[in-house]
Amino acid sequence: MGENSGETVELLQRWHGGEKEALHVLLKRFLPRLHQFASAKLHTEFSQLQREQDSLDLVQTSAAKALEYVPPFVPRDDEQFFGLLCTFVLNHLRNRLRSPGRLAAERKGEFGDSVLDLRPSERSSENPSQVVQEAEERAWARFALEFLPDLDRRLVLLRVVEQASWEEVAAQLEITPDAARMRYNRLMPELANMIRRLREGHVDDLLSRPAPV
Repeated sequence: MGENSGETVELLQRWHGGEKEALHVLLKRFLPRLHQFASAKLHTEFSQLQREQDSLDLVQTSAAKALEYVPPFVPRDDEQFFGLLCTFVLNHLRNRLRSPGRLAAERKGEFGDSVLDLRPSERSSENPSQVVQEAEERAWARFALEFLPDLDRRLVLLRVVEQASWEEVAAQLEITPDAARMRYNRLMPELANMIRRLREGHVDDLLSRPAPV
């Protein structure tokens, strides 16, 4: 692992330990390269977003938001970490292309649907360790969603986060309610397996898969 990779890991560990300044330093290190990546995408396959989406703003918003809500994950090196940041940015662009009206809400600090805010249980817990464990499980689920194809990610968000009915989900995805329900049921074991693989450190396997669409 190179010197820069070691600094990235150290910054992430400091960030996970509660040092907010570490996040700003971390983003500053990767912003130029990530900005170049986003600009290229906005000039090619996402050219429809050029007028409404500033590439630097996009990079800062999507990367910072993703890092705030993913689990205490430490990448192998800078290249793996950069690959993850690119995945976050691409998902953010897909969301913007699909739902341009969400930009104002995201700027107000609400969750975009690139990073899933799985709803915590409404029941209160008197056990602090249980609260921490549940929060960590939600974080790993949010992380895993980044690697799902766009349709599957939207399906989970609609059903779990927005608590939409199957009829509402079907209307949004332009499929039948039965097809939405069946797809969701098939997806849950795949998502659970993806979470397991991420926990075991198989990030490169997911990054090397064909890009989610």
